[in-house]
Amino acid sequence: MTHVRHSLVAVVVLAAALTACTSSPLPAPSAFADRQTDPVVVTGAQVGALKGTAVGDIVAFSWRGGWTQVPVQVDQRKTIELNTAYNQPANPTNPVMVTVYADPNTFVGGGSGVLGDLDEIAFMAADTGDVAPSTEPAGVVHGSGVHLTVTDPRNAHQASTYLFRRSGTLSPDAGKHYVVYSFQLTSGAYKSTYKLGAGPNPETSSLRTSFYTRAFHDRWLDDGLTVNTPGATGVDILDRQKELFAPGNCVRSEDTFDAGEGAFLANTSGPVRAIRSFIGANSGPYTQRTHIFYAQREEIITNLRVHAIPGVMNFFDYSNAARGMKYSNSLNTAGVTIDGKPDTLTAGAQQWDKVDGSQGALTHVYTRSTTVSPITTTNYYEDNDTNPTTQCTGDAVALGSSGLWITSGIPNTDPHLGTAATLVGTDTMFYESPGRVAADAQLHASQVANALSVAAQPGP
Repeated sequence: MTHVRHSLVAVVVLAAALTACTSSPLPAPSAFADRQTDPVVVTGAQVGALKGTAVGDIVAFSWRGGWTQVPVQVDQRKTIELNTAYNQPANPTNPVMVTVYADPNTFVGGGSGVLGDLDEIAFMAADTGDVAPSTEPAGVVHGSGVHLTVTDPRNAHQASTYLFRRSGTLSPDAGKHYVVYSFQLTSGAYKSTYKLGAGPNPETSSLRTSFYTRAFHDRWLDDGLTVNTPGATGVDILDRQKELFAPGNCVRSEDTFDAGEGAFLANTSGPVRAIRSFIGANSGPYTQRTHIFYAQREEIITNLRVHAIPGVMNFFDYSNAARGMKYSNSLNTAGVTIDGKPDTLTAGAQQWDKVDGSQGALTHVYTRSTTVSPITTTNYYEDNDTNPTTQCTGDAVALGSSGLWITSGIPNTDPHLGTAATLVGTDTMFYESPGRVAADAQLHASQVANALSVAAQPGP
């Protein structure tokens, strides 16, 4: 397949032209000193006192010796039959109802406009504070407060954030934007120009925060990544995020996915996070991938919905600019240098892997939820620029190609076809300054495995 390397120059120019400047969360309170990158997400069902409130009227404050407004975001969700995303009637025999993010610019459609049980409210753990006294900040409706107590299950440390209904002109973003996402189809408006039945559907979409940038040139064509943390050179280290059945098996890939039918569920951007969610992977037309972007972390969630397949791979192949970085994982903590020369690593199911160098540090933490049993996984790594495994997409070499490989067969996961197993994989990525060690990656694995919990009560 022919591949043209996309430069991030256009992405940087586009990002610079956007009016909203990216900001960083507050320094985390001492209770959450190692949770600086973590989001906190609650549902509308958890904050009953605010249900029915217009989503644009919900604001957030923390107490740090006084009231400090902090950014908060409400993402509306709705339950649809997945054919809705293709602008088609619901499946009459095996309807598959899925809760997705609402977006008026896709065929999923917009939300109700008021807070409901399914909706998500997001803010950053770093923006939490202390328990407030019995006062209320200016600009909010008296008695509308909801006190959210956020707890770290690893050590029982707690911090607080308060939600209110605004009474005037307060903005939910508190004057900050942690992410700026621009979804740009080259064809024009999504509903009128997107080819749902068969691609490609070229894009020049970009995501920017104070810590990293990302570039997308089709639904599955994820081919730009820079780490912009202090001390990092900020070069584009990504060739492609790749999808295959097995190394060198080119029957299916991210390019064939883009050439087949597909649709977007949501492309949304707010002050706290951005969401890019889509479906369509050849004979898995309901296979879904969702990127959730935060200031310093990204979650890539893949929900497999396809007939039985022999296995699957999801990995990052790095670009020439990544040479000299060191690759390591939870089974090979000493690491090897990405230099195009083959290495032998211990194989097995890894918990995390990372690349680190003057270009910056990028850590992946892998988690999975599935009813498939038994299931066999192993880490995948190839570094070879002279005689690599056949490269189905991207450039001609394998540079630090690494990720997860399910080597065992996977039964049917598409409910439209009848009885189906479930398989959802999540890659949580952390963007950091150079010099991260194995203990840093292990900390991130602990953070992902022990998500912050939230309890709500009226107040103050």
